[in-house]
Parts: sequence; structure tokens; C-alpha cells
Amino acid sequence: ENTVAALRAGAAAGALVVEFDVQQTKDGAWVLLHDATCDRTTDAVARLGRKDVRIDEMTIGQARALDAGAWKGEAFAGERLPTLAEALAAIFPAIPLVERKAGDAKALVDELRRLDAIARVVVQAFDWPWLREVRAAEPRLALGVLGGKTLGKAQLDEAAAMHAELVHWDHRTLDVAAAAQARAAGALLCVYTVDPDVLLLGAAAIGCDLITTNRPARMAALRRDGLLRAAVR
Repeated sequence: ENTVAALRAGAAAGALVVEFDVQQTKDGAWVLLHDATCDRTTDAVARLGRKDVRIDEMTIGQARALDAGAWKGEAFAGERLPTLAEALAAIFPAIPLVERKAGDAKALVDELRRLDAIARVVVQAFDWPWLREVRAAEPRLALGVLGGKTLGKAQLDEAAAMHAELVHWDHRTLDVAAAAQARAAGALLCVYTVDPDVLLLGAAAIGCDLITTNRPARMAALRRDGLLRAAVR
């Protein structure tokens, strides 16, 4: 999870897009981490002797000293919290889907510019006002709007107003009518997080262009076999 090993494994399994989460450290560096704290996916608690170790209270040097792999098994011991630069290098030529969990909009745009990655990534977030800041700072950047409740005209109009290329929604709340509305609005449609075969095929059948899954190898195999086909377009 959010390690170089995981990113490389996803790309090697045949994923055309690889998603990860980013946040900023106390000194402004971008690292990969899902939670606000380092407790669950690193050895921060054992190393520091306390709980609730927030990433935004650590420097990049302190964050990089943590072990982010041992909790998954001995084979991954020594994995570090990757920087954004390391993540992009691990994923290319697949497309990085950068989900912002916390951090400044302009700072992320500046870092993507520094890495010459503006045209090679998609940036997504649940925070739509933050996405509007990103759009204002960099009109060329591809954006994805994340949501989990009802998807309807109001949400699609708001996504269109910020020129979001991707609508990324919770599969548990997306129905056939909402999928059709999203397609009619001209956005790419993605659902999260879909793992069973029946749901992978169902997501494709109602017209999803992308599917977020923890089983990239299985989805790639279904794609190669021609089974991920839209029943409605």
C-alpha cells in the first residue's frame, strides 16, 4: 500500500492506471500515505513510542526513516514512504492517478511542474474546492472528482464547470441511470473499489471506462479475454 513495491506490482500486473495517495510533510515535501497518521502502515508507533504520529508533524527526513513495508510481511521490510518523484518513476509508462489526501493545491502543481509531469498524470480528490484551486493554478492538468453519495445532474454540472476529465465514484451508490448521465456529460467514468469478478464485469457492463481494484492482474486477464465489455453505451 503506497510503496514503490506496490506501485511496481500494479504496473507489472497490467494496470494501465495506478492510483496512490499523497500528503505533505511538515517541511512541504510530498510523500505517499493514505491515513493522516503513520500509525497503521509504518513502524512509527514502535519507533517513537507514541500513537497518532501525524505525517504533517514530521520532516521528510523523519518520514523517510520509517519502515512502511514490514507490516505487510518480512519480504517488504525496509520499504520507505515514497516521494512523489519516486512514485512517478515506479509507475511510468502507466498513468499515475494522484489522489490528494492533504496538502496545498499550488504546492502540488509546482511539484508536478518541477517533475515535468503535468501532461502525464491525473490528479483527483474528494475536496472539490481544492480541485478548483488546482484548475486555476494549472489549466492543463487532468482532474478527477471523487464522490461517494448520489451522483446526479448537480454533481456532473459542477464537475463540468471545473473541466474535470474523470468522475470517480463509489460503486455502491452508482446506478445505471447515473452512469448514463456521466457518459452523456462527456467525462470518463470510474468506480471504486471493485474486486469480485461479478462486480468487475458489472462495472464494465454499465459503461465504466475505468475500474479501481485491488486485483489488477485479474482485471487485466478479464480485459485480455474480452469480458470487460459495456452492455450499454
